[in-house]
Amino acid sequence: MELPPVLASAPGLHAAELVIDGLSVFCFNRINSENFWEVAYPRMAEHDLQITIQEFDAAGQPNGTAQVYDVDQGVKSFDISLTNGSVGHYTQFPLGGPSDPNFDRTDPAAPRDNPHDLGWMVDLAGQELQHGNAVLLPRHPSRPISLARIRHSLFCTLKPEDKEVRISPIIQSSPTSAASYSLPLNNTEIVGVLLGSGPGELRFESDPVGSLNINPLPYSQSQRYRIEIRNNDGLPPAVASPFVRGDLYRFYGVVIQVDGEQKDLWAHSNNEVTPDGDCHPDFYGGTTLEPLILP
Repeated sequence: MELPPVLASAPGLHAAELVIDGLSVFCFNRINSENFWEVAYPRMAEHDLQITIQEFDAAGQPNGTAQVYDVDQGVKSFDISLTNGSVGHYTQFPLGGPSDPNFDRTDPAAPRDNPHDLGWMVDLAGQELQHGNAVLLPRHPSRPISLARIRHSLFCTLKPEDKEVRISPIIQSSPTSAASYSLPLNNTEIVGVLLGSGPGELRFESDPVGSLNINPLPYSQSQRYRIEIRNNDGLPPAVASPFVRGDLYRFYGVVIQVDGEQKDLWAHSNNEVTPDGDCHPDFYGGTTLEPLILP
């Protein structure tokens, strides 16, 4: 994968590239002295959360085979960090990545001018969904969440979709209902980098302790990694050709509660053989996702 220029040129030792996709919600934590990214993964029975790690050498060639780790539903949270990590990039990117305050997905020039802006992610707490005020739900055994804290990181959108998505009331079960509307384009995968000030170890720490079982990984100028974290759906989604139902509806009553009308997101299929809707990360425009896992 070729990193977007905004990540490829980021200052610091690039210890790892990151790819995050599937059912997930991003939030840039701004309540602590050290800012970092959080990603919440709802642990639906039909979704499988996996971490895939591939090592690369100085020439950018794979070193050995990729290691795949299944994240058990009992993993409350896990932290990814560098022992010699950098936070200097947050001076240039105070919101954790490229984020133009004037970003407008309805602007025809947006895909050309801002292809990697974080604004391509749908904000569950924003106005685009027209579902009223959204607040995070507290932790409950009936709706398990695994929360990732990804430190020393910088993220952006890999690219926007090439076709519109539709927002429609869940109760109407149709992307073309009278109350539906277009949301021009949307994000695809979210990609990032882990930035170090020098060589060190890439560490995974989990709660409960040891539940993730990934050993520390040494990184340097000649040894880096690609880490893919995907929360993928194992069941086929509903189809209303040419649209396929996305995962937006799964957040209601699990991650957020709203005081307005709950919405569906319908996207064009990205695979004619095994249709899939929009199952890409969303965003929560608050300051932290910690309430999702607090007792």
